[in-house]
Amino acid sequence: MKKIKYIYIVAVLFSIANVFTGCMKDRANLYTGPTVVEFSPITGSVKKSVTTGSAVLVQLVGPQVSTPTEVNYEIATTSTGVMGTDYSISGTVGKATIPANSSSATITITPLATFPATGSKTVVLTLLGNSSVPANPNYKTFTLTITQ
Repeated sequence: MKKIKYIYIVAVLFSIANVFTGCMKDRANLYTGPTVVEFSPITGSVKKSVTTGSAVLVQLVGPQVSTPTEVNYEIATTSTGVMGTDYSISGTVGKATIPANSSSATITITPLATFPATGSKTVVLTLLGNSSVPANPNYKTFTLTITQ
């Protein structure tokens, strides 16, 4: 009985020691790739009746900086929706500003009610980046489908 109690105590002490020391590996979880910007998510859907719109993040992948990062985007010619008729975009159209010491900015696309109903429309945004921070080629396009 004493031997089982001794083994139990040793096992508990070992477990406690492992929790405090065994899991403390080098925690330098640093991104070492190139700094880029990207959309997240890359697709979305919203009904025309939704007045709050659909938000897409412009994310900075890389180290945060102490000054705002302004990145450019464009409305692709493949969009079937017309700005001002089918939707509106928050802020300055074509620019998203990631605040200093932050990793993202939000672009909100709000559907506008049109009469008569015109079917589904798409809004396609293409992220361009800027002169020092390019767009990630895999996540540079956001497509929003506006449904009836």
